[in-house]
Amino acid sequence: MSAILEALIPDPLIPDPLVYDPRVPVGRNIRDFVHGIAYSHYERELRAQANELNDLFLLLCYMEVVGLPNPATLYMLDLYPYLLDQFHLWHRRMGMDRSPLGNLPCC
Repeated sequence: MSAILEALIPDPLIPDPLVYDPRVPVGRNIRDFVHGIAYSHYERELRAQANELNDLFLLLCYMEVVGLPNPATLYMLDLYPYLLDQFHLWHRRMGMDRSPLGNLPCC
């Protein structure tokens, strides 16, 4: 379970791949450019699917807060402290200006 949460938290020691680094050889820059051209459509689709699955996961996590039955309740109790940080981003992405839950401090 902790491996999943560690994968969700970005590592500050890993350099940002979108920032140009002059120490990188030209051949690698060309290879990365060609890779981006060839696979950008697939990676965009995978990112969209990952975002959709993440939204569905967060919806399932917050179902019981609004009183709907959730079959995975016992498994998600350990995750709630980590998910509270993401709740604000989730409800903004869903188009809600304010938190739909009055008992969760958010906005």
